[in-house]
Amino acid sequence: MIDIHAHLCFPPFDNDRERVVAECEREMRAVIVGSARYEEGLCALKLGERHRKMFVTLGYHPVEGGGNPGKLRELIRKNSDRIVGVGEVGLDYHWEKDESKRRRQREVFSEFIDLATELKKPLVIHSWDAEQECFDMVRDFEHGVVFHCFSGSGELSAEIIKNGFYVSVSTQILFSKNHRKLAKVLPLEHMLLETDSPFLSPYKYLRIKGEERLLKKGFDPEKNHPWNVRFSAQKIAEIKKVDISDVLTATTENAVRLFGLKV
Repeated sequence: MIDIHAHLCFPPFDNDRERVVAECEREMRAVIVGSARYEEGLCALKLGERHRKMFVTLGYHPVEGGGNPGKLRELIRKNSDRIVGVGEVGLDYHWEKDESKRRRQREVFSEFIDLATELKKPLVIHSWDAEQECFDMVRDFEHGVVFHCFSGSGELSAEIIKNGFYVSVSTQILFSKNHRKLAKVLPLEHMLLETDSPFLSPYKYLRIKGEERLLKKGFDPEKNHPWNVRFSAQKIAEIKKVDISDVLTATTENAVRLFGLKV
């Protein structure tokens, strides 16, 4: 199993980060530690340096990035040989309604696209309520793209995969009808798995079904953890009427290919 987007450097993991990472190294083929802020990126780089199954992407959140995208771009350029992708970067029209600030988001995103082009690194895209515009901006990008936590339409997902890009399915699939519809039409050849941990925990979903016992004991059930991608894989398998091993094999191979992982 590979989780292609986990925020293991977020504060909720401050008290048990090393224990979580150790469990990931036992359970997972690899975890890509995503980041979207400067200090988070520094922490992710340290994890990647110390743990062979932890890989790193450095990015800048369109709303919560911290106000200094240039500083983050320099961090990426300085550590380009230590990262497997640029992201998450992109647009967020869900939280930002002001058009002048949206315009600034587009300018910043364009600068990160140029940097990823320069470094020949794949992009991990944040596109909440701005999926079409994000796609239009990266349509000609040649080094690989994944739409992280994609919530757009089935029609747009078809355009995305036709362009050779990937769509990442999060644990939202367990409690979102829209995400289940997307999973039904997405071919496994263009699908990746992620948790976006510590967010999107499957705990409430499993508790309602009386299946919370399936969560790994000894870890906070309210936090999502990378190994929970297995729940998403099982749901995708049910939707597509295939074996879970087919889902895990395809998504793992996709992640290895897109990010050039040595695992």
